[in-house]
Amino acid sequence: MYQKEIKQGNENIIFHSIYFTEDSFSIPDLTKITNMTFPTVKRVVNEFLEKDIIVEWTLSTGGVGRRAVKYKYNPDFCYSIGVSINEEKIKFILINTIGKIFQSKIIDTENENFIDFLTKNLKDFIKEIDEKYLAKVIGVGISIPGIYNKEDHFLEFNNTDRYESAVIKEIEQDINLPIWVENEANMSILAEAIINKYKELEDFTVINISNKVTCSTFHKFGNKSEDYFFKASRVHHMIVDYENQKKVGDCISFKVLKNEILRAFPKLNSLEDFFSNKTYRESKKGKEILNKYLTYMGIILKNLLFTYNPKKLIICGDLSQFGSYLLDDVLNIVYEKNHIFYRGKETIIFSNFKGSSSIIGAALFPIVDNLM
Repeated sequence: MYQKEIKQGNENIIFHSIYFTEDSFSIPDLTKITNMTFPTVKRVVNEFLEKDIIVEWTLSTGGVGRRAVKYKYNPDFCYSIGVSINEEKIKFILINTIGKIFQSKIIDTENENFIDFLTKNLKDFIKEIDEKYLAKVIGVGISIPGIYNKEDHFLEFNNTDRYESAVIKEIEQDINLPIWVENEANMSILAEAIINKYKELEDFTVINISNKVTCSTFHKFGNKSEDYFFKASRVHHMIVDYENQKKVGDCISFKVLKNEILRAFPKLNSLEDFFSNKTYRESKKGKEILNKYLTYMGIILKNLLFTYNPKKLIICGDLSQFGSYLLDDVLNIVYEKNHIFYRGKETIIFSNFKGSSSIIGAALFPIVDNLM
């Protein structure tokens, strides 16, 4: 068993080393990076070649004598399915190992047994996947706005539906694929840490603002690929307006902003119409709605900065689609004159995933858990 664990650990370390580089590499390159012996690296490289994880690229140039063979990582050696759930819609995607989306689907949630509905539509999505991809699918990651409590063996898809975690095993048997489930903020953290530019940070915090408001923190505490953890917190239920006893979710969820804007401007069909048109966005009513919303948002962002002191505070979720319109106002509200935060305005950013971070993170979870 000990030898098997060492072997698996070596494979994970080498996989981690090649996953995070776009450059070609040789066996001598990997021995330097990993501090492993040439025979150990050669054995793992041969295994990776057999599994199509890497491909031969070219012969290295320069020097004298026999040149080393170069290899490159193959991001399409396997695929994974991501599922994102809220009370209105279920989204499905198929990605490769670096997050490239090959297939997607969105369905409206219907008022019936949720597990049956989810299973049926997941099976339908799997049937629609091209066989050349399906043969290499290694699992399904599901992002939920509620919690997955591994200690007490239950999960909440929303505030009203709680299930025994054994239901996941039943779905696995039905679709014949393993399933990973996590809170949507943790899934967003995974996407930001693994395939976005923040993977080098030792710590950062994500606030995921969709129909629910969730938060997660990421901490890296060592040099090994597995030396990190992330943990979600339920900020949705925190009081942000004590006088009126309003919770964070009552004030800054994406649903709240969307409903207020569409109620104020009934001719609009979407928030994109509002933000892209200055006539609406900079009208008296439009400014009033945004100022109220961002003031509440500023309160929770300040609390997160004081609580976690992150190197980055990344705003994810549906709201991040409109980050370019909101960032300057958010920063002006949070970083008032003579503020006492340890870091400056560069700390707060909107995610580049434009609302897709949680579902991409969900799809990455089987890959990360299996290989890193």
